Amino acid sequence: MRTLLAGMAVLCLTLTSGLPGEFFSGQALAAVSQGKKQPSKASTVYEKQPPVTDKELLSFLEVLPNFRAWAKANNEEAHPTLTNGKPDFMYSPQAAAWVQQQGWDPVRFFCVMGRMAAALAIVEEGNDMNGVRSKDMPEVTEGELALARRHLGTMLKVSGDVPPISR
Repeated sequence: MRTLLAGMAVLCLTLTSGLPGEFFSGQALAAVSQGKKQPSKASTVYEKQPPVTDKELLSFLEVLPNFRAWAKANNEEAHPTLTNGKPDFMYSPQAAAWVQQQGWDPVRFFCVMGRMAAALAIVEEGNDMNGVRSKDMPEVTEGELALARRHLGTMLKVSGDVPPISR
């Protein structure tokens, strides 16, 4: 079980940037990158997002090791956070640009990352979706939990393909 927890931690990423004030919540970054003002009531990467699909998870798992390697090499940060008391995902404009170059919408990429990390945590805790959760952990659907169970081996392997990120 500790291997599973370590895999979840690696999947969540805790990478450093060292450039203060450069990080955004997912939806706020999307608004800024499109030249829009930040919404007065900040939303999160998880709001209005459909459940993660099997095809989408497999695509995400193909990109994740490369993202982790890029983030480590560039001293970047991407991690769960709270926005107005709601789970969200924090990432830099550079991380968003890298993800876009891989064909992903940054909000969706980090939504998938956060939800699958949450699903791994739930599996690690014995599949109890009603247990005590960290406040920055998003809700996951039964289908997303089933995806995590079905692809558990691949998720753990992919999270181990790159040396762990250190702060």
